[in-house]
Amino acid sequence: MVATQLLGLEWWEVALALSIVLIGSATQASIGVGLGLLAAPTLTLMDPGFIPGAISISVVPLTVGMTLRERGHVDPQVYRAVVGRVAGIFVGAFVLTLVGQTFIAVTISVAVLFAVVASAVGLRFAPTRRNLLIAGTAAGFTGTVAGIGGPPMAITYQHADPRVLRSSLAAFNMIGSVFIIPSLIVADVLGWREFRLGLLLVPGVLIGLWLGRIGIARLPERLVRPGVLAACTGSALVLLTRQIL
Repeated sequence: MVATQLLGLEWWEVALALSIVLIGSATQASIGVGLGLLAAPTLTLMDPGFIPGAISISVVPLTVGMTLRERGHVDPQVYRAVVGRVAGIFVGAFVLTLVGQTFIAVTISVAVLFAVVASAVGLRFAPTRRNLLIAGTAAGFTGTVAGIGGPPMAITYQHADPRVLRSSLAAFNMIGSVFIIPSLIVADVLGWREFRLGLLLVPGVLIGLWLGRIGIARLPERLVRPGVLAACTGSALVLLTRQIL
């Protein structure tokens, strides 16, 4: 009732939004990615304020919780990807002024699908210093122009220990929020209403984070990599579909 009065949402929209972020957060807490895949195409249909403003606020406790939970497994070289991410954000913003967003989004989707296929047939993307810098830059770029920044880093860490994959991606996203949130405020995309929408989603995120512990305990390690590749494929297909339709 309060959300309906303050934010203009029906009670069932609130329940649906919380359910979506709960499932997405539980998936991400288990395999390292998943929230953006579920939230981006669905929440934006209910209220444009959810994406990217509100989700950028609500994801903070998820990434902080995941990083703290498995902090002993964070790859110490992940900071190189963070440096690349900052560069990618600026490059993405510049490219958007030169080329249409649809063309870029389609190109990114095809590139992600190609990377998934290459990974599936045996090509390895090891998290070396150079690859992390490249993946971080790609994540910053794709996140800026298309709202999907997870696949480049997920594909790079897909062969790592699942604990390293989850914690390193979480740390990467946690630090990235320091740059993304202020940029959204400056761009007038994240205002007081979007901030409140983000707070509305936090309970679902926290429950999903807690449920993720069950997923970690019961999900065989051999299934983590296929789950990551499936999430990356889903992200690319969702992005591609949104541009075509």
